[in-house]
Amino acid sequence: LVVIVGYTLNIRDSIMGLTILAVGSSIEEIFSAIVMTRRGHPEMAIAGSIGSNVFDILMGLGIPWLFRNLMRFTYQPPPPLLHDAVLNTLTSGSSIESSLTIPATNAPFYVEIHSRGLIYSTIVLFVALIIFLVTFFINRCRLTKLYGVFLIIIWLTVITLMCLFELNVFGSVHHEPCQKRPSSAL
Repeated sequence: LVVIVGYTLNIRDSIMGLTILAVGSSIEEIFSAIVMTRRGHPEMAIAGSIGSNVFDILMGLGIPWLFRNLMRFTYQPPPPLLHDAVLNTLTSGSSIESSLTIPATNAPFYVEIHSRGLIYSTIVLFVALIIFLVTFFINRCRLTKLYGVFLIIIWLTVITLMCLFELNVFGSVHHEPCQKRPSSAL
């Protein structure tokens, strides 16, 4: 659904994932952290947030990519039009069945990422993580309202930078999105 909305509004998949999908999948985690903090377990809230993100990255990406690469997908182009097969039969003297047969070729067994901005986004995330850890210990491991506002500002900065990378504001780091195809009349 997020991809369809992004396609309809001409917003790249990566930006939809960085914003809408990320916020939507984190709402439950935010409420859980609030409950744990109010019950006097802020360390559980922090550990849950970090653990959830590590799980999402390693398992949420690793498992689908593993299954994609374990499955034997084969690509078979659509059969030629019947009149092409008849024409080929008349000109080459072969049977019509052999003119309609197309050998299947194996698809590549890897997942290709079409975002060079991912490198820059990863660097920004590591810098944000270092800022979080340094300021957390400078703040003596206390979570204050001011520190919460600071973290929200850091998050907004990170999201803004990552979206700007995906939009090629800092140079050409991302390929142009696919153009919408005009609908063909039958």
